[in-house]
Amino acid sequence: MMIYDVIVIGGGPAGLMACNIFEQNKVNYLLLEKNEKLAKKLLISGGKRCNVTNNLSVDDFIASLNLKLKKFLYTTLKAFGPKEIISFFQEHGLNLVLEDNFRYFPETQKSSSVLEALTQDLNLNRIKTNHSVKRIDKEDDYFTIHTAHEIFQAKHVVIATGSNSYPTTGSNGDGLEFARHLNIDYIPFTPAETHIFSNEIVEKHKDLQGISIAQTKVKINGTNLTYNGGLLFTHFGLSGPVILHASEDIYKALLTDKVSISFSLIEQSREVLIHMLNQAKDQKVFIIKFLESITTKKLAQKMLDLTGIDNKHINEISKKDINTMIEYLTNFTVSIDRVQTRDFAFVNAGGISTKELDPKSMGVKHVEGMYFIGETVDLHGPIGGFNVTIALSTGHMCANYITNYLHKGEPYERN
Repeated sequence: MMIYDVIVIGGGPAGLMACNIFEQNKVNYLLLEKNEKLAKKLLISGGKRCNVTNNLSVDDFIASLNLKLKKFLYTTLKAFGPKEIISFFQEHGLNLVLEDNFRYFPETQKSSSVLEALTQDLNLNRIKTNHSVKRIDKEDDYFTIHTAHEIFQAKHVVIATGSNSYPTTGSNGDGLEFARHLNIDYIPFTPAETHIFSNEIVEKHKDLQGISIAQTKVKINGTNLTYNGGLLFTHFGLSGPVILHASEDIYKALLTDKVSISFSLIEQSREVLIHMLNQAKDQKVFIIKFLESITTKKLAQKMLDLTGIDNKHINEISKKDINTMIEYLTNFTVSIDRVQTRDFAFVNAGGISTKELDPKSMGVKHVEGMYFIGETVDLHGPIGGFNVTIALSTGHMCANYITNYLHKGEPYERN
């Protein structure tokens, strides 16, 4: 039986980037992919356009992550971060274009182009699809990898099997089963970056469906946690960038108690709103006209419905009713019933504990020769190119480390 230098398990962006490094350095590797084709989840990401990375500096990128050990990724991203990723794809014939002065997408607007760039230099004879790994054993200095029909051996094993998000793409948490078998600590996958459900919105605020707030601050009541971004009322509850970002902490809070969140329906602060109302009061402006000047017609009417205020001049409305309206506009409170399941979350929290891994190699500290990369690790970020970047960066770091070790018998050192 041939003993490979490296076997990579999982043909997503992390695994494919690692294989690019191995191919470039003539490493004897093999890629095992459980599906009939590579990168099924990548192909559907970003509405099948794939948000590859973003234009943040490494420091700002790390500051945006909802992680306790943010410094874990510093060396990795410094070596191969957003700028290097853009250059990689340019060198492989794919330009990335900037949208919203933040996110990079392929110029073709097709995620398939990203996959083509990642595979164009690979030897297809080193890729085996329809090979689902069932078990990994460590025997002396080698790993034995068991699939349904074949057995393989390797000196090093790189696990890039993804999280539990969208398991129909093959991302069903296999990596954690391998870790459990070898006593490697991990955090179970849970929802992150997803929608939230609210019966209160469905039953009492159905008329708000489709309304979006361009910029607001969401607070999880009873905590000090706040988030900024756009929000969308849906037929089931709430969505939008700020909700996706808050969903991980909302999920955790729901495990122990009931949860409500509060947010502003307008751009103006409470103080500015009061000043504007006083000015409108002096000018004898009708309340509906005032509300329509700071929000949408639908929300303006909703405010009258909620407060029971008739459409009359502001100076004719009681102070109590005005204060009630101010509270609705600046501190709209909604009870949350549940968070979308991990299977349908855009991103999962959890994975292999970073405490188990060497940040300079992504290698398991107490299982020599085993590595975890990409979404299999407890590393994740918000929507906006963060997670594909982390996958590509950790795959690059890990493969360079292994390559250097194989060629020189010593760890990969970076200038």
